[in-house]
Amino acid sequence: MDHDLLYFGANMVALTAALLIGTHCLASNPRSLNARLFAGVMASAASYLLGRLSYAVPADVQVHFHFWPWLLIVMNVGMGLWMILAYSLFQDEKRVPSWMIAAFVIQLLLSTLNAFGYVGRDSSVLQSAAYPTSVNIIFGPLPIAMQASFALLALYWTARGWRADLDESRRVLRRVFLLVFGLLSLGSSVAELLLVDAPLSERLPVDNVITLVMAIGYLTIAFAALRFDRLVLDRLVERTLPEPGISAAFDRDLAALTRALDEERVYLIHGLSISALAKRLTLPEYRLRALIDKRLGYRNFNALLHDYRLRDACARLADPAKAHLPILTIALDVGYQSITPFNQAFRALVGCTPSAYRQQHTASA
Repeated sequence: MDHDLLYFGANMVALTAALLIGTHCLASNPRSLNARLFAGVMASAASYLLGRLSYAVPADVQVHFHFWPWLLIVMNVGMGLWMILAYSLFQDEKRVPSWMIAAFVIQLLLSTLNAFGYVGRDSSVLQSAAYPTSVNIIFGPLPIAMQASFALLALYWTARGWRADLDESRRVLRRVFLLVFGLLSLGSSVAELLLVDAPLSERLPVDNVITLVMAIGYLTIAFAALRFDRLVLDRLVERTLPEPGISAAFDRDLAALTRALDEERVYLIHGLSISALAKRLTLPEYRLRALIDKRLGYRNFNALLHDYRLRDACARLADPAKAHLPILTIALDVGYQSITPFNQAFRALVGCTPSAYRQQHTASA
């Protein structure tokens, strides 16, 4: 088979799959911010693939219709949107930091200015000898390096807290993000950065390999997204637990977990992990995850620990008999390893500092 025909076919498959994924996700929940972000990531991926196809169109035609700069702009939003999406999906009850939004806006602004400076299809005025080297770097390698950093951050947010995540559907989604979007996005960003000044003849083999991988990855995700929706996946996860009241084993497991938390206060153990708790209760880890998620209502194991530890800390801070104890001592006693994470978790849950809480409750007592 002719290589050009193979790469063209792979490009068309990947482009179609990316559009199917984005459209399916947006149509399933159009009001969801995460659905919109995901659709934006897919639109960016589709524009990258469309840009590859556009090399078959004569450069003067592209310049005449002015579609190349707009295509570049849509290409350049993907990494930033993916970073924000990964944070929004996997970091529970945390707003997207303002610095992340600001970095994305700066990268997009630099990329946009560079895109509208293109003369033809392959070179931008801002990266020419007409401007000093500093300007060439700011509008050329810098935005690409920022995109690679966004991809790394997205991988970090996806991997962070994986072990503590109790939602099996979301754990599956983490794997998809890491294996498909992570490798593709990071790989394409690094390739763009290394080949930023390379001629088309040197870039073409790398671009073709990326296109083939994208075709396989996006086609796999498109099939999965169209074949299994989230409700089906959730129903499959629910089968790991028997119905309450039917299974005596289920009742024993729930009672053992409640006893460990309320009576034995296992949450006071420093560095307690869900695997360690499962061994202590002699339960399979997957079963304990589903038990905490579906019956106690916690999507994250760390959220459960914070909740129980801070309830204990509040009782101690409000006790006049313990008013002489330093707050650091109470933080260490309830399972925290230092004062900083204790203060942060306390303020997030209670709405004030530990010292203010103590002062308020001991004064009223």
